[in-house]
Amino acid sequence: MKVLSISVAAYNVEKTLEKTLSSFDDPRIYDDLEVLIVDDGSKDNTGEIAKKYVRKAPNTFKYIPKKNGGHGSTINKGIELATGKYFKVVDGDDWVDTENLVSFIQKLKKQDSDLVLTNHTEVYPDHSRNINLIKNVESQKEYTWKDNIDIKRVVLHTLTVKTKLLRDNDVHITENCFYVDVEFVVWAAYVSHTITYFDLYLYMYSLGEANQSVAKKNMLKNVKMQEKVSYQLVKMYDHFVKEKNMLPNQEETIFNTFKRSIGSTMRTYLLMPTGTAKDKIKGFDNNIKNISLISYQRLNDDKFIRLIRRGNYSMIPLAKVMYRIWVIKYGY
Repeated sequence: MKVLSISVAAYNVEKTLEKTLSSFDDPRIYDDLEVLIVDDGSKDNTGEIAKKYVRKAPNTFKYIPKKNGGHGSTINKGIELATGKYFKVVDGDDWVDTENLVSFIQKLKKQDSDLVLTNHTEVYPDHSRNINLIKNVESQKEYTWKDNIDIKRVVLHTLTVKTKLLRDNDVHITENCFYVDVEFVVWAAYVSHTITYFDLYLYMYSLGEANQSVAKKNMLKNVKMQEKVSYQLVKMYDHFVKEKNMLPNQEETIFNTFKRSIGSTMRTYLLMPTGTAKDKIKGFDNNIKNISLISYQRLNDDKFIRLIRRGNYSMIPLAKVMYRIWVIKYGY
């Protein structure tokens, strides 16, 4: 059995895939690493680039062509085919720090935690920024959700999870949709019991490119997909609460992850004209309430969402101004 399976979501990524795959290409980890290059119906040279690495190290790199089904479908296919003890997702326009990957795999050999968390680096065209979302957690020590740990939230870039855990719980991610990575990480946090953190900056997350799904113009274009994922997360959170088996720290981490996605959808609406933004946010929020009163009430604990809802959504013009200033200053 391989130690780690990495599922690479690859759709028309001929410009970036070489950098992605080369970051896994180290003979020191060939025996322990499986790289599943899931080609989601690409129309460019994505497949040819992938096959080059398969020819070079066929026991490590696997090329998996499939019909287009969206990011979630590549994750689902990766879960289905992975042979590694642990499973990680890397997008085809991102990469990893190779030396830290070598170190990471050596550490994984000694691990049996359900969830393994690392740090990540946001890489912009003109600068980079190290991100650490973990507090009060000692590196390489195993914890449970019962312990006094502070995991601000879980994101795709920080997460590695036992493959068997995903299969045993029939984890399936929404297909034909962007922004579904939040579903995957929320599921992973929910089905896990033990957690280990490695203080490694492993994942290199590329940001600031105009063609990315997280670019503002694309988020506006794809806002219906954000809505779809948001409603799915509302249903998931409602189900998890009703199951009554989440521990307080686990619930807080899942909520912090879940609320960020809901808030992101609302912020996309703020990019619209004021009247349209107000109507869209009110409709979206009312749908959340209709789907799950539990989720709706819990979301009121978020400062931004509480501000949006205040005075029958009368604060939306102010929120638009504040968000515009934020985007100009920070770019996201």
